[in-house]
Parts: sequence; C-alpha cells; structure tokens
Amino acid sequence: MTFVVRCLVLALAAFSVAALVTALIVALTSWRRPPAGSAAARADALLRLRLLPSGAAALACLFALIGLWRFESRGVDELLGWTVLASAATGAWLMTVFLTRLWRMRLETRRLLTSWLADATPLWLPGVTVPAFRIDSGFPVVAVVGIFRPTLVVDAIVLDGCSADELAAILAHEHGHLRRWDNLRRALFAAAPDPLSHTAAGVRLRDDWRVATEEAADDAAAEHGDDARLHLASALLRVARLAPRFSAHASVVFHGAQLPASALYRGESVECRVRRLMAAAPATTGRTNRGLGLGLTTAMVTTAFTFQRDIHDMMEVVIALLP
Repeated sequence: MTFVVRCLVLALAAFSVAALVTALIVALTSWRRPPAGSAAARADALLRLRLLPSGAAALACLFALIGLWRFESRGVDELLGWTVLASAATGAWLMTVFLTRLWRMRLETRRLLTSWLADATPLWLPGVTVPAFRIDSGFPVVAVVGIFRPTLVVDAIVLDGCSADELAAILAHEHGHLRRWDNLRRALFAAAPDPLSHTAAGVRLRDDWRVATEEAADDAAAEHGDDARLHLASALLRVARLAPRFSAHASVVFHGAQLPASALYRGESVECRVRRLMAAAPATTGRTNRGLGLGLTTAMVTTAFTFQRDIHDMMEVVIALLP
C-alpha cells in the first residue's frame, strides 16, 4: 500500500471512528437534560449537539492527515488489517451519504421552486428584501426556500385569507428565519455525515430543533410588540384552518427536514405555538456554555498538536495490534 493510499485509508478510518464514538456519546447523554433558555438559545444548543459528531470526525481526520504527513515513513510499503480497512470503508460511506444528501437537497429544492414558480406572480411586500412570489399550490404555503439566494413564496390562499396585520406578522416570522440563516442550519442538520440521524436520539434532536427554531422565529415576530404576537397567533390559526382537511401536501412537499426551506405551517398542530404566543411570556436568555465549549475545544486541539508525535506513535502501535 503506497504512502498516499495509506494516508487516505487511515484518515477515513479516523473520521469514522471519531464519528461513531462521538455519536454514541451524544446519543447516550442527550436524553438527560434538554437545553434551557430562550427558543433561539435552545435551537443553537441543539444544532451544536447535532453537529458535534461531524465536527469531531472532521478534526480527527485532519489531525490524522497532518500526523501521517509529518511522521509516517514514505518509503515503506505497509499492509493494514481488515479492522482499519472496514473503518475506512465506513468513513467513505459516511462521506458519500453526506455528498448524496447535499446533491439530493439541491435537486429537490430546484424541482420544488420550478414547480411553484411556473405560474407564479412576483410580489412586492413591505420589509421583504428577497424575491417574493404569489403561488397557487392549493395549500396555505408561506415559506423561504433556498440558502444563499432565498426565495419567499406565499400562496394565494394566505394572501386572500389573512388580514394586513396577520400578513405582516407572518412576514416578520419569515424574516426571523432569514436573519438566523435557518435554511443553512436545516441543511447542515439533515446532511451531517455521521450515524446520529439514524438513531432515536437523532430523531429527537431533529424534532426538538424544529420546535425551537419555529419558536425562535415566532419570538422574532413578537419583537414588534404584543399586538404582533397576537396577530401571529391569529395568523397561525387562520392558516391551519385554511389547509385542506386530511391533506398530506405539506409533508410530501417539504419531506421532513430534508429541504432547506423554512415554512410557517407544514400541516402539524399549532396549538402549542399559539398558546405560547398568547401567554406573552418574555423569552428567557438562560445561561450558555458556548464560550466554555469553545475554550475546551481549543485546549484539546492545542494539547493534541503539542503531543502529536507521541499520539502518532501510540496509534502506530494500536494499528499494528489490530487484526
């Protein structure tokens, strides 16, 4: 096995092992205590928790590549055991899944927008800085679709059925999604190259993040005052009533969390969101461990690179002992 191939195999093996181990840790610990604080803080914490396995895997892969480049013998033709090869194959599979998910998102997003905009009419809406269109889908769709060139689509049912105040509250909600780059976060959440998404803990993280991110957008709309909060609650109820009964349109269109699209309503129950808006409870900031987490990560990475030669030598011993 040549030096380049050996580096690639060992880097992929490091990626898969780090992803699997960190995903297992997250799956075992995420059930204990859900993140506290405001909806925005909870959404941020859940996203960091979801991306932790992928981040750890990427760091492990980079660390392994640098160590191999610095310390591995180039003129030696070594054979690696089946354990390492299986780990590398798992890493390659995870990366393939990641790229496949991204490509599928791109194709499905383009197909969705093409179907919606085929007979769409351009809209001018106050305060909206992205391209906006009136569509006729038969479902009360209000959604921001896309990441770097987002497009706002509003169904005629919503435009004709909601009052001016309700529409303004809806637009403020969607602006909250835009301000927080929720479509990019949604894409990262869905495409992360680790096995966490296939576990019950991963599904729970995804569902909790959906709730928190919608509540964060609701809070962004409510920043305009108590009237805006009440108007948004009214708009949610109205949009839910406008949806055709027993329609599976929303779940089919948005395919869960797989598309980079932030929709006001997907066909789910809006009772909790409406009650929360009507309660007019102030958002609590809570305590954040972002600085602590960044400090610990920096310290661990610095320590690892300081003792990289020793770690590399230990890994050589471990690899030699593996079957």
